[in-house]
Amino acid sequence: MSTCLKEFGVVCALGNNKAEVLAALISGEEKFLSLDSDLPLDAAQYVGRVALPNDEALNDITTNNNKLAYLAYQQIANIVQKLTAEYGEHRIAVIIGTSTASIYEGELARKVFEDDGHFPDDFCYEVQEMSAPATYIAKLANAKGPVYGISTACSSSGKALISASALIENGLADVVIAGGIDSLTQLTVNGFKSLESISSNTCRPFSADRDGINIGEAAALFVVTGDDDGIQLLGAGETSDAYHISAPIPDGSGAAQAMALAINNANVTAEQIDYVNLHGTGTVKNDAMEALAMADIFGDNVCCGSTKHLTGHTLGAAGALELGLCWLLLSEDNSEHKLPANCKDGVYDQRLPQIKLSQGEYLDKLQYCLSNSFAFGGNNFSAVIGKKYE
Repeated sequence: MSTCLKEFGVVCALGNNKAEVLAALISGEEKFLSLDSDLPLDAAQYVGRVALPNDEALNDITTNNNKLAYLAYQQIANIVQKLTAEYGEHRIAVIIGTSTASIYEGELARKVFEDDGHFPDDFCYEVQEMSAPATYIAKLANAKGPVYGISTACSSSGKALISASALIENGLADVVIAGGIDSLTQLTVNGFKSLESISSNTCRPFSADRDGINIGEAAALFVVTGDDDGIQLLGAGETSDAYHISAPIPDGSGAAQAMALAINNANVTAEQIDYVNLHGTGTVKNDAMEALAMADIFGDNVCCGSTKHLTGHTLGAAGALELGLCWLLLSEDNSEHKLPANCKDGVYDQRLPQIKLSQGEYLDKLQYCLSNSFAFGGNNFSAVIGKKYE
């Protein structure tokens, strides 16, 4: 398994393009989550909200999810157009992972129905379907190849990238626009609050006083091709705990197996991995099991950390977003090979096995990154990306 992650477009709480996101990611600052009561929520919560730019084109887009999708797509539009001219629109596919689609607009429409007895005239139920983000991106790109969505909670967009590689390797497409899009909704924030999984402040992954997650929103889109240059998706691993509807298996065995599969499929060793992006939600159970899994595969020999204290947990977009953050770390724009820091305002939970949490180190080289996304139901995804080192 090896396909090229040729280009990347992104919007998230860290910024509205690659340059902004990378600069914020390695800045060492922790100011990107905001106290938000605009959804509306039962009470104000810290969330990772995208600061939408003043772009007139957004005025004609009716859903927040599609606004994020549009902004991310514009960053890859030129290369998609060039590849479409080369291969033809029927050889361009789209696979998008999501867990919310545009359900926020459904929430607003339901409130109108409760108050007035009818839905708004401009409300379209289809925007809530899990295939809607992929259909929207395909329309923007004029893509005529396979178009579909994947919804497996927090591993959704990671699986979209695996599926993109499968389409290319099996000759079903030459180019795939793959990634994830999720926007803030009452359902997700209040839903996680009902599970007592929302942090009272900004989340603190792997800290002794961690108390939950912050929800975020993002769009992260890759252009995936069969080229053998550039940053490559080298290998991936998927496992299923089959343990509990929401809690991970406590011993971390499913997560460890996913990481081991990704490393093996990438034809590298654990010792060659330079940085691991942890799922690192900041919940008690997730961080405990992931620390066990990390210790099993890597010991305390590889720098690792969670970025969810910077972006929030972007749910269906998390797999692609965080693999995209690794892509940015591997890019030429990160010329000093600097790593992001795991959250600073917390003492490591000494009940967990020792792992080497990043504090913003500068590495001599940065060639291979592994990224984890672990979803409800024990649906686990890990992937290794890397580049040739001159």
